Amino acid sequence: MNTRDLKRRILTVQDTVKITRAMQMISASKLYKARQKSDSGYRYMKGLREVFAHVDEKLIDRSPLLAGNGSERVAVIVIAGDKGLCGDCNHRVLSLADEVIESKNVSKIYTIGQEAREYYLRKHLPINNFYVHIANEPHSFDAIMVANDMLDFYMKGEYGEIYLIYTSTPTYTRMVPVVKKLLPFERPQSGDRDLTFEPHTAESAKNFLCQYLMSIVYSALADSALAVNYKRMLSMQESTKNGEQLIGEVTQEYNHQRQESITNELVTASSSNSMGNQL
Repeated sequence: MNTRDLKRRILTVQDTVKITRAMQMISASKLYKARQKSDSGYRYMKGLREVFAHVDEKLIDRSPLLAGNGSERVAVIVIAGDKGLCGDCNHRVLSLADEVIESKNVSKIYTIGQEAREYYLRKHLPINNFYVHIANEPHSFDAIMVANDMLDFYMKGEYGEIYLIYTSTPTYTRMVPVVKKLLPFERPQSGDRDLTFEPHTAESAKNFLCQYLMSIVYSALADSALAVNYKRMLSMQESTKNGEQLIGEVTQEYNHQRQESITNELVTASSSNSMGNQL
């Protein structure tokens, strides 16, 4: 490469580094909010599980949400990011989803996130419904929308089991794709706290179960968003570092060629002067 090409390459990589650094800063700013949402989801779910364990069996045990609805069909909800550039985060959860789909003979696939939707479209697998632009920054009304849809399908008997596949993120160093049964519910074990569920009515118990369903979905969305933002921040940080290293190497080569060109010009000029003096 000549000096002109090297200079052009330096400018191109510098522009790329500006983009990756900006994306790193954006992901870092979103990471704090994502961590807060994930922690809040964990605490809220822990409290709901404790309450669930103390709900009177007579109020809920006959509910299809626990006893099942008789259908043998299985559906899955796969949660991935709306965008890539987040390392292996999307790849790992989609690989796990493929294993579940094959092992459980899944009838329908619901996707949350553009990456999941495009993945199954490329594989020509049937997607019954999809949700986009909610995976990176989920809100409670997003979880309510998904939960209500799944509850409606389940109560109509379209599916006997519904599973959530997402990235669980208890800590930054432990991000694991997991499969969680969304419906029917599995009653949690009773904890150490002595709680009383009131009012002691079937309608209150039904409303509680709907709230419990929404909370499971929200916690999964918050966990997935945390994983995507953290992985994207690391990926952009690494890309910025590699770009800066490449700029240093190309700049060194540019300076070397430029110095060599200047030296050759000086040698040529000196030789010309020497020949002129001899004449």
